[in-house]
Amino acid sequence: MKKEEIININKIGWNKLIKSKKQFANTSLPDYGPFLKKNENQINLFKNIKNAKVLDLGCGSGKSLEYLYRSGAKEIWGIDISEEQILNVRKKFPKFSDNFYISPMEIYIGIENYFDYVISIFSIGYVSDLSKTFENAYKYLNSSGEFIISWTHPFYFCLDIKDNDVILKKSYFKEEQEIITKGPDKVELTQKNVMISTMINTALKNNFYLDTILEEETILKDDVNGYKSNFWKKEKTQNCPSTIIFKFKKLR
Repeated sequence: MKKEEIININKIGWNKLIKSKKQFANTSLPDYGPFLKKNENQINLFKNIKNAKVLDLGCGSGKSLEYLYRSGAKEIWGIDISEEQILNVRKKFPKFSDNFYISPMEIYIGIENYFDYVISIFSIGYVSDLSKTFENAYKYLNSSGEFIISWTHPFYFCLDIKDNDVILKKSYFKEEQEIITKGPDKVELTQKNVMISTMINTALKNNFYLDTILEEETILKDDVNGYKSNFWKKEKTQNCPSTIIFKFKKLR
């Protein structure tokens, strides 16, 4: 699948999903992923959030940024592929309305050496170019900046349920982009599994080093913030973490 096709599918899909105003499985800080027993209040990856400048890649409606702003962040910025999401987040934060960009994450917005934190909470797997996204994050961050990412655990992608048994549905090594559906209207989006080694090696290639990696315990339940999904199932979380979390820092 070509980069332009991936971007176009996700742009149309996210706009359609947000316009529908129907609930869908979604994750934002302080939660790092579905079903996790611990959130940022316990994990504490943002050790220097007071007066920090934060950029959210795939900011959505701004819930993660709202949490960080209430925690003491000085400036909040966001990038999202969906015009509908950016319209919503600009209304939510009129003080920072000029800080939100309609753009894919893999397109550089021209701000260099500025942010204390760049974050991507359950959005990194939608990009068409992982390496370019890391390259951009490196440019955005100041010399002591940190890049914090959460995404579906790559082994969780491989699991399915058949006749009440958890089965291995596909190979862990399969990283090809695939069409998924989201929400009650089955809106089409495209995302990909990202192996742990791929994430870390892409970070190293773009002059980051791995500071923290977390695979947290889960709560056994069937809904994500009240929405029941065919993908997120308690039987799967008995066997595998739902989420993997990375914190990268810039090499000096």
